[in-house]
Amino acid sequence: MNILLVVGLVLFACTIVWVYVLFMSNTINEPEKEKPKEIVHEDVMERCNQLFEQGLHAELQRYAQRELSKNYGNVELRRILAQSLMASGNEQMAIKHYEAILSIAPYDIKTQEMLAQYYCENGPKSRAIELYEQILMYDNGNVNAVENLAKLYEQIENWEKAIEMYQLIIDAEVDENRITELKYTLANLYIKIDDNEKAFEAYEKIHQSDPENLEILLLLADLAYKNKYWQDCLKYYKEIISIVGDDFEILEKIAQMQVTLENWPEAITTYKKIISLEDPESTNYLYHQNELCNAMLKNKQYPEAIDLLKDLLAQNPKETSFAFTLAQAYTLIGEFQIGVNLYTKLLDDLPPEQSEIIIKYISNLICAWAQDLFKKGEYNQAFDKFFEALKYNEENDEVYYQLGKCNYYIKSFQDSIAHFKRAIAIKPQESKYYFGLGCAYDEMGSVKNAKIAFYDAINIDPMNIKARIAYAISLTKELEYAQSIEQFAEVLKYIPDNADTLYNLALAYELVGDIERAIKYYKKAIDVDHDHKEAKHNIELLLGEEYNPDSGIQYLEDLGIDTSKTETPKEEKEEPITEAGMQETQEEPENEEILEDDQPETNENNPQEEIEAQEIQETEQESTDENSMFS
Repeated sequence: MNILLVVGLVLFACTIVWVYVLFMSNTINEPEKEKPKEIVHEDVMERCNQLFEQGLHAELQRYAQRELSKNYGNVELRRILAQSLMASGNEQMAIKHYEAILSIAPYDIKTQEMLAQYYCENGPKSRAIELYEQILMYDNGNVNAVENLAKLYEQIENWEKAIEMYQLIIDAEVDENRITELKYTLANLYIKIDDNEKAFEAYEKIHQSDPENLEILLLLADLAYKNKYWQDCLKYYKEIISIVGDDFEILEKIAQMQVTLENWPEAITTYKKIISLEDPESTNYLYHQNELCNAMLKNKQYPEAIDLLKDLLAQNPKETSFAFTLAQAYTLIGEFQIGVNLYTKLLDDLPPEQSEIIIKYISNLICAWAQDLFKKGEYNQAFDKFFEALKYNEENDEVYYQLGKCNYYIKSFQDSIAHFKRAIAIKPQESKYYFGLGCAYDEMGSVKNAKIAFYDAINIDPMNIKARIAYAISLTKELEYAQSIEQFAEVLKYIPDNADTLYNLALAYELVGDIERAIKYYKKAIDVDHDHKEAKHNIELLLGEEYNPDSGIQYLEDLGIDTSKTETPKEEKEEPITEAGMQETQEEPENEEILEDDQPETNENNPQEEIEAQEIQETEQESTDENSMFS
């Protein structure tokens, strides 16, 4: 049995070996299958290049299309096909193949540049910009891309991006002539975006390298004028004159700048030169003569101006501008009646619409006359003149304002209030009218009404500092200490070294119980004005001893207060305080002088081109010198 088992196992093993040998023998002797031949790329490209050189584009395109069907992603084959299509005039198909190349190889810069140039010339320009921007993303030093982008942005009027690109070109450029050319382009682009300041700076840089370039000088003068750089404008016009000589138009502009800068002696010299060069028959000859007289009046050459105006008026009796200026001249020397007579005489020679304007001018002039009489203490005559001015123009708000001021000075406060209200009714957007009203109410003891009027004044004109101070003081009187502190702090932003404001702020802090800040601001008030008795008195009461700067500093330092600088006070929570406590410490402000002597304004156009509303205002400028209603 065992023998049979062994024999069986041996036979099974032999069978296995025989099968294995047979399998291996068949595998070794099996013939190798033939692999398909691969397309040799070099051969394809060589044939395409040959066909391209021979100009056989139709055959090349058929061959290349067939080969691309086998190898879609062959970039070089697609590129030569696109070149062939472009050469044979089939641009649209060529562009499709170039775009296909970019879909396969997005960073193929050669194709990007070719396509960008094509779109740059043929559109759409947005695609050209997109491609050039892609090029710059990984090749920011590509000057060609930057220059083309600059031109494209300029063509589509994207001035800001064009400026950015041109600035990059300038930064990379080394050729000085090219840099100058680019700066010129850049300056023009700044003008396109109305950035006259940067345009001025750009042209100034060009001017430094080419100081006698008249075109640049004229542009600089024009930009300086637009930017209100009056000194620069005058400088460049003078440079132009130094190159071209006495050019009539440039001399006119120089005179204009000198008048703007109130350089009256030079303006007189320039106008005399203009007149010497001008044909007496010229339409502007008399105008320049009148401007010369105006400059002489500004320079306080009254007798010379009056003599010249008389001669001019004698030679040209129908030239109303001379009569206007002569009336102004007589007014400036206090001969108001002659001025009124000259204006009145004009009424006979002017049409009705222009006569209405002259009547308003007469009203303003008589108002100035009344102010002059009031200053001299001739009160009855002054009031007579004010009412005479109103006969010419019942709606002259300036007359009512001046009447309000004059009644205020003679302590006729009810009449003062009535006149200020009348001025406000005529011209409700004038801050000084509300301030005058507030001062009159304050003198009447009507603090609430005064506070409302002062508030209206600063609401119209936040820069009316005196009205803001008065408003803050009225808040203090009304026990609204936190708000008054806020207002005094606002005042200190504009006049940080005003002793009275520092004192009032310290007093307000004292009233709310903030002794540390009160001492600090009393000290500041004394630092500004060593003789400020009220501040010294109050700080000594708080310190309990005689005040001197050293002891004050030591006291503050002992309290842990920084004495190196003045804080900008913050709004504090108002603490309750009795009216009796306020009365013990508060000092009432005293009304002393009227706020300001703003002159009458007129919005009407002059009947003559050379007569301006400003002349009347300037005529009356010296008729009063009150500056403030209270300090």
